[in-house]
Amino acid sequence: MYRAIIIDDELMGVKTLKLLIARNCPEVKVVASTTDPEAGITLISDYRPDIVFLDISMPQINGFELLEQTSYKEFCLVFTTAHADHAIRAIRNHAHDYLLKPIDAEELKDCIRNIGSKAAVPGNNGAVQHRRVIELPVKDGIIFIKPENIIRIEASGSYTVFHLDNGIRHLVSGSMKTYEAYLSPATFFRCHLSHIIHLGKVVKLHSADGLFAKMCDGSMVEVARKNKQLFLEKLQCG
Repeated sequence: MYRAIIIDDELMGVKTLKLLIARNCPEVKVVASTTDPEAGITLISDYRPDIVFLDISMPQINGFELLEQTSYKEFCLVFTTAHADHAIRAIRNHAHDYLLKPIDAEELKDCIRNIGSKAAVPGNNGAVQHRRVIELPVKDGIIFIKPENIIRIEASGSYTVFHLDNGIRHLVSGSMKTYEAYLSPATFFRCHLSHIIHLGKVVKLHSADGLFAKMCDGSMVEVARKNKQLFLEKLQCG
C-alpha cells in the first residue's frame, strides 16, 4: 500500500483526484491533503509519504518553490498541472511523472503501475533510469514524449528517428544507445543494430528471407539472426 499526499490549491482538484484514486488505484491510500501549500510542507514532513501529488500553479508559493522548502524528499513526485509547458521544469525537478488536468483515469493508473515497477521505487524521488517522460532535442526546441507512444526507434548515423503513434516522426540528435538507456527492457527490444521496437506493438512476424517484425504502423523491422531466439521468448512472455 502506497501512502499519498495531495497538495492542490483548488478544493475541487483535491476532491477529484481523491475520487480517481479511490476508484482506480486500490494500492494507494491518501493519508492527507491540503489546499494550502504552506501546510503541505508540514504534511510532507509529518507523514513522510511514498507519493506526493503536487499542483504547480498555486498562490503564495508554487509547486517548485514548495519542493525547495521540504526537508523530507524521499518520495515519488507526481506533478499535477493544467499547463503542458511546465513539463520541462517538472523533468528538471526529477518528477516521476506529470499528469495534465483534467486528469485521465488511465494515465493515473499507468503512473501508479510504473511507481510499483522495478524501475521506480519510493525513496529516490522518482529519479530513475527508465523514464516516464523522455525529452527530445529537436530543431526548434525540446519536445516531451511518453514511452508508451513509441512504436519503434531507428538509428540514422549520428541521429535517431522516433516513430510514434498516429504517424508522428521525430529526428533528433544523439545516438540510439543514449535513448535505449531510458527504456524498460521489459517493453522495448533492440532487435537489430539499428532498430529498437515496442514489443507490444508487433502485430505480425514474417519469416521469408529472414525474420521481420511487422509493427502496428505497417512498417517492417528486421530482427538480426543472433537476436531471433531472445526476441521470440520476449514476445511469448508478453
